[in-house]
Amino acid sequence: MYSIKNPKDIELILKYHRANDMVNIFKFFPDLSPIDDLVVILNEEDYLQNKDKIANLTSVRNGNPVTQLCMRSIPVKEKNPDILATMKEVKKENKDGVLILFHLATEPTERYERYAGISVGISLGRRVYIDAVGRGFDGREVLKGISCHERYSIPWMDIMSVNIGNFKDYRTFLISNADYLKSREERINYLVSCGIDRNVLEDSIPREYTEIPDFIWLDIIKNIIKVLTKEEDILRSYNFEEFNLSGHTEGRRFRPWQMVDCKRM
Repeated sequence: MYSIKNPKDIELILKYHRANDMVNIFKFFPDLSPIDDLVVILNEEDYLQNKDKIANLTSVRNGNPVTQLCMRSIPVKEKNPDILATMKEVKKENKDGVLILFHLATEPTERYERYAGISVGISLGRRVYIDAVGRGFDGREVLKGISCHERYSIPWMDIMSVNIGNFKDYRTFLISNADYLKSREERINYLVSCGIDRNVLEDSIPREYTEIPDFIWLDIIKNIIKVLTKEEDILRSYNFEEFNLSGHTEGRRFRPWQMVDCKRM
């Protein structure tokens, strides 16, 4: 087991996709991460040996070595996931696969309860791109190009003047309700495959598209867009010229899970 609380383990954690991406958030945008503890579990035996020590780490992702192509994400429940069953699925997919277990600093929500899933693409010195999906969706859809409900494009020269009053001027796309209903059905089918009751999803995910609330965009303007000019030189020094911050909202804030160098996407 590798723990983010052990400085000697950090270098080992960075050798795995998704774990590396999550640590990048800690490093460059510490106020954004929803996570306050993280470990990498190598196999079933590793988990059983450390189970009691990490009982509070109830959120799960999977990863594999960065020397390989990033493996597919194994679907899991957000609450009370079956960790051993998930590990078996990971090992079927990739013998070198691992589990990333972590603790949320915020109260975890169900995947159908969130305001939005958002991907903020940053091209340093050139432009900020935002793809987003609305209520009941998350970053999976936008990061993988499955669906997009709203899209924005902000030239670098404008990032210091962007505010909630002019933000919508940078919108380049808004989904039609007919196309939204198709994406809603796809989303519901996916969440059903993750073990969530269809009736709950039908009641929870809106049948008509409602734009993402301004308070979410205000959070992104304040905590990402305005921060970029201050951090530009540091980001360049680590070769983060083109990267992506993606995840979903928790409560009234955007809480990205990962910071991904676009060269690995």
